[in-house]
Amino acid sequence: MQAVFFVLKQLELVDSIMEALADAGIKGATAIDSEGMARSLTRLNQNSAMVHLLKGILSGEDEAHKSKTIFVIVEEEQVEEVKAAIKSVTGELTKPNAGIMFGIPVSFVEGFSKKM
Repeated sequence: MQAVFFVLKQLELVDSIMEALADAGIKGATAIDSEGMARSLTRLNQNSAMVHLLKGILSGEDEAHKSKTIFVIVEEEQVEEVKAAIKSVTGELTKPNAGIMFGIPVSFVEGFSKKM
């Protein structure tokens, strides 16, 4: 099994992504509020050199804008379907601030039904 995570700043896309996942046969996904490191550091110290460096790296990032992290636990063979469903809404993730997607192997799951 894999946990696929997708972090996005375009909050208006969350419902469309959930719908695309459902259309792809994915039975469950969770969206939680999240926040990038640059935003946290900005709150801590407006004059920090590290913050200015991060702003340069993350150019175009709206510091006042929160993000959402969507995650789903799927069988190995469903990972490509999840990726395709997300990209069908967002487009390719090579554009700046398009989002970040990654997968992590899951060694066990409790409270998860394959029949969901």
